[in-house]
Amino acid sequence: MSMTAWFPPQRIFPWQFDGALPEPMRLPEETPGPQLLPERPAQKPPRFPLWAVGLMLALGAAVGAALWSAVESGAETAQVAAGPVETVRVEKARFTRTIRIGGTVGAKNFAMIRAPRMRGGRDRGPGAGGGGLVIAALAEPGSMVEKGDVVAEFESKRTEDILDDYESTLAQTRSRVGTRKGEILIATETLRQEYRTAKGDAGKAGLDVRTAEVRSDIEAEILRLLAEEGQVTVKQLDEQVRLQEIADEAELRSLDLGVAQDEKRLERTKFDLERMKLRSPVAGLVVIETVFQRGSFSQASPGDEVRAGSYFMRVVDLSKMAVFANLNQVDSQMVQMGSPVKVQLDAYPEVQFEGRVASVGAMAKSGGSSGGVRGPPGSSGSRDQWVKQVAIEIEILEQDERVSPDLSASADILVEEVDDALVIPRAAIESRGDSRVVWVRDGEGFTAREVQLGSISDTQAIVVSGLSEGQEIAAQPPAEDETRLAQR
Repeated sequence: MSMTAWFPPQRIFPWQFDGALPEPMRLPEETPGPQLLPERPAQKPPRFPLWAVGLMLALGAAVGAALWSAVESGAETAQVAAGPVETVRVEKARFTRTIRIGGTVGAKNFAMIRAPRMRGGRDRGPGAGGGGLVIAALAEPGSMVEKGDVVAEFESKRTEDILDDYESTLAQTRSRVGTRKGEILIATETLRQEYRTAKGDAGKAGLDVRTAEVRSDIEAEILRLLAEEGQVTVKQLDEQVRLQEIADEAELRSLDLGVAQDEKRLERTKFDLERMKLRSPVAGLVVIETVFQRGSFSQASPGDEVRAGSYFMRVVDLSKMAVFANLNQVDSQMVQMGSPVKVQLDAYPEVQFEGRVASVGAMAKSGGSSGGVRGPPGSSGSRDQWVKQVAIEIEILEQDERVSPDLSASADILVEEVDDALVIPRAAIESRGDSRVVWVRDGEGFTAREVQLGSISDTQAIVVSGLSEGQEIAAQPPAEDETRLAQR
């Protein structure tokens, strides 16, 4: 079967056109198809001798056993390919172990200045029962004062007016009492005089009765009646004098109490007036406290009103400063009284001050904050009561103007010190279960070596065995991928 195929017309340019169209191209009458190739004979895979396979298995087992033995014995060489490795030399030095705690700087000797409570007439006014007092003057915050200096004054005009009133009242009371005492003495003495007169008349009537025998019956009866009347009058006046003396004594006592009451009021008012000026009981630095004023907390200043009995100022003795902190109950067993301490202030981190442990609390207290999370079943309190802390006071032995109250500070308490010990950095130690390993320089690489350690601090450790002085070790264990690469 013949086939005719058409191809796309060729592009004919004007200079090539001769007026006749090209004839279509025709394919040959028969086109040969694909020819099948003869099949190749199947090739068999090469066969290795059995003795070669056994030799390879034996060699693999031997190499695996050697690597496992090296891992178990801790002797493996790691070539660190990722740049140079920082190294340190094992040397003998002084080993120190410390406990670091944080606290606040404060003065060991200080005086809290508080608004006075009024004892006199002011207690019956707006200031009664802890009312407010208006500050008239205050010492400058940060200034130094001596013992006995005036550090605060309160508005005292009302107290002065009350004092004048009490002085006038006391003078009037004393005058009135004096007049009344004179009247009482006159009335009592008049009554006593009447009693003496009646007693004399009764005695005379008794004598007249004895002359009744020489008188008529009428005269004798009159004398007898006069004598009886005189006796009754004397008895009555005697009782009246006794009762009057009791009444006079009670009235005089009442008058004396009135005078004493006015004197006491005057004395208390004078005492209040004196307390309007507060004097410092110690010499030191003036620190103004914050008080609640007009809906917010701010430092007290002249013109502010403070409640009676509230603290608004401190005077601190800068000659004896200390760090007040809390210590974990576990660490408290290692701290002893008088242990040396290095103190650093967060405000001046480049300076260290010498200190010592001045006191350690005898009882633990709860510390931390748990946000109100309850404790374990059967326990009382919240989670913050699980952590127990002990109060500790660290005395700063140096005097420096930078050591001021309320600064935050850290303290390193020395709990152990060993001279001439073989020490290495703690960061160089690698933990492998119960073993401790360091990487020792071995030619171009490092060899893992097991060591026995003694005391360990936050930065150093004492080597008991496994290393010698002068050896070079890696400052940090190699990375896990490097160790795995070395093991392969």
